Amino acid sequence: MTDELERRWDDAVEKAWREFRQRLADHVAGMGPDDSIVVEMPQQHEGGASPYCQVAGGDDMVRVEAVSNVYLADECLLDDDQEAALGDMGFQQPNAWSWEDGDTNFWLDVDRREADRVAVMVVRALREVYGVLHPIYLDAEGLEPAREGGKPLPPKPVRVEPDVHEVVRPTSVEEVRAVVDLAVAGLYDDAPEWDVDGDLLLPTEDQQVWILVHKTIPRALISCILAEGVTDTETALAEVNRLNRAEFGLTFFLADGRISVTREVGLDVATAWTIHIEVQRLLTHVDGWARDLAERLAASVQQATPKQRDGRFDAAYAVMAELERDQRGSVGPATMARVYGNDTGLLLKAIRVTEQRRREMRGKVREARNLKQHSREKVAQARHDYLRDLAARMRAALRLIVDAPVRKVQLDQLALFDEDEAGTGR
Repeated sequence: MTDELERRWDDAVEKAWREFRQRLADHVAGMGPDDSIVVEMPQQHEGGASPYCQVAGGDDMVRVEAVSNVYLADECLLDDDQEAALGDMGFQQPNAWSWEDGDTNFWLDVDRREADRVAVMVVRALREVYGVLHPIYLDAEGLEPAREGGKPLPPKPVRVEPDVHEVVRPTSVEEVRAVVDLAVAGLYDDAPEWDVDGDLLLPTEDQQVWILVHKTIPRALISCILAEGVTDTETALAEVNRLNRAEFGLTFFLADGRISVTREVGLDVATAWTIHIEVQRLLTHVDGWARDLAERLAASVQQATPKQRDGRFDAAYAVMAELERDQRGSVGPATMARVYGNDTGLLLKAIRVTEQRRREMRGKVREARNLKQHSREKVAQARHDYLRDLAARMRAALRLIVDAPVRKVQLDQLALFDEDEAGTGR
């Protein structure tokens, strides 16, 4: 699809919304005290309503409302971001679960002379919050545009994307990187960029996966460090051997106190989809492998001195709780790492404990919401949000511990290529 045709489609949609907004504003300006209008999606849902907005007339004021989760069908329910967006548009929050007790929809009372503002609020709510693509899909008591010949609006043309299954034969570093870029496209909201050393970083929730491109031949190395500071060599080698047996095609190894995983991919003849599968395999599993290794390596230490290990964790968690009690949110990632003695095993346990408490609090939020105990729900929600923030700071501390030697690791990883083929002076 060309840019010109796409632009014309967008212009047609904007024009339709603009004309609908003007007709709605004129209608609101002429409403009497007992008049009202409902603008809705004419769809049938079991057990709830479709998205709609309504405007009711008064003597000098009009009330504009946007439907809330009190009435919406399950498949149309608003999330927190959508409800916040309605608030940003000027709507007041609902304050009751039954119309007999108060306002059950998002609402705002507006001077009748501000009919244009009312129309803008209705159109923005329908487009930006409820996801209506075109006013032709609305039932607005005749204000919506007529469907010519009964034909619905055609779908927006989709730009043709490169074929990830096309066979390529890259002959230069730039061509290899282009294939890799196509392979990782769509994995992140923002496309990852190659760093100054020509390597590509693909972060996961807890780890970092690197893609290194050979300097002279079409070959790429996908790698990730899973554990650092390993002191129990015997246990670590046993775990490395176990993973090498279980994960066909990958290489797990122990070097300089680190356990890493690598996958070397030849690109003489390849497709972007093949690389995508290889990259996705590591991105999907490295966090689990790292957590499993941390637990197993920590268990080998705990077997020797379990009481001492538990005592260290209890003391660290108590110190953190005391600092947080003095000032909530004051324990940043760097302080958190020091509190836990830069011990990844202790931090992982703290994260698990905190996440378990957060899940329990989420259950209390649901329970309070079902019982319509709003004060209790707010307290539980605040505690849940705090525990989520605390777990995020713990993960950031864990990342600080494992990220420090990342550039030194790349030197070691490049050595996995044959020395005479490395093609780099780094």
